[in-house]
Amino acid sequence: MKTEIESILRTGDWRRLEAEARVNPRVLGALIRALYLPEEDLAWQAVEGFGRAVAVLAGTEEELCRDRMRRLFWALNDESGTSGRFVAPAVGEAVARAPEVFGENALILLNVLDEPYLQAGAAWAFGRIGSVRPDLVREAVPEILPLLRSADPAVRGHAAWALGEIGAAEAVADLKALADDAGSVKIHINGQMIETTVGKLAAAATAKLEEA
Repeated sequence: MKTEIESILRTGDWRRLEAEARVNPRVLGALIRALYLPEEDLAWQAVEGFGRAVAVLAGTEEELCRDRMRRLFWALNDESGTSGRFVAPAVGEAVARAPEVFGENALILLNVLDEPYLQAGAAWAFGRIGSVRPDLVREAVPEILPLLRSADPAVRGHAAWALGEIGAAEAVADLKALADDAGSVKIHINGQMIETTVGKLAAAATAKLEEA
């Protein structure tokens, strides 16, 4: 299973993944393990793969999906000792793809924003959910705004992107203040890893908010 899942993730063959999930729900466990792979690009593929598999199975295996989501929430618990950078994004992807089932879990990620190591991923998760159902994460905006002042450019950049996706008009002034921020950021957008700057992400978010 591990080898097969890694092969699917490397090729991005989502039809194959979804077909496999329908006949073998154990795919969810394999995808959770793949979130801890050392290759960043592959771990991000696992994030998308988990969301896709959950969306496929939520209608027929809802309790199984909820159990796997609980495992992710446990992994985000400080006491578990297993928390990984891609766990919060996987939660966000799953909520975004199956909001009718998991929407109630969106704000659980607020607790993750207290952990500097996980802030970028948690911000991404809120942005991903916000791109589909901003109403589910509006309450997170006051907690995301302070991340724009983080010393870590990855956190600033992910927070800027997230605020744009959520539609947080109150963030425009703070986002404009980051227009010249040259901090380098790698961010996963629309299934692709992009290398950009905090300033560019902030400018794009500002434009999106002003257009809205």
